This record gives sequence, structure tokens and C-alpha cells, in this order.
Amino acid sequence: MYKLHTHGITRLADGASIPADPQNTDYVAFLNWLSEGNTPTPADIPPEPTYQQLRAAEYNLKSTGEQFAMQYDDAVNGTTTWVDWQDGIKAGIPKSPIAT
Repeated sequence: MYKLHTHGITRLADGASIPADPQNTDYVAFLNWLSEGNTPTPADIPPEPTYQQLRAAEYNLKSTGEQFAMQYDDAVNGTTTWVDWQDGIKAGIPKSPIAT
């Protein structure tokens, strides 16, 4: 038996990951298994995104590593990519109605 994944196929007997490559004998065996009328276990349904993931996507947030890379590139190249990106995020976030 086999299970589908978003990035390929797994043979359930031994957990082997099989690339979709016609040169791969395991993939050929999988195609033969399909041609015999068998059906693989479907891929798992991905979980709903969390609130934090939705907000990060909404504001095009980047990981800490990505931000450090932007800062480094700016320092080396004399650019302001990271600051411009930060300013864009801040401009897109509604201001609180509470006076400070």
C-alpha cells in the first residue's frame, strides 16, 4: 500500500519516500500497482492556519533569519530594503483608537 503526500508518495510497508521519477524502480512499481486498480491512501488534509499565520501572511511578515539577511544586505549594499519593508508593514496596520 501507498500513501500520497503533498510532496510525493510513501510506501507504507517500510516508510520509503518515493519520488515521481519514471527512472525509479519503486515509482514504476507504484504505477503498476495503480494500474492493477489499487487506490493509495489520500494525503492528509492540512490543518487550518493559525491566527498568527494568517496575520503574518496579511502583513507579509518574514522570519528572523530573513530579516537579518535583509539587514546584512542593506549594510553591504547601502540600501534600505529592511527599513522600507518595516515602514510598509507599519503603514498597513490600523492605529489604535485609544489615545496614548
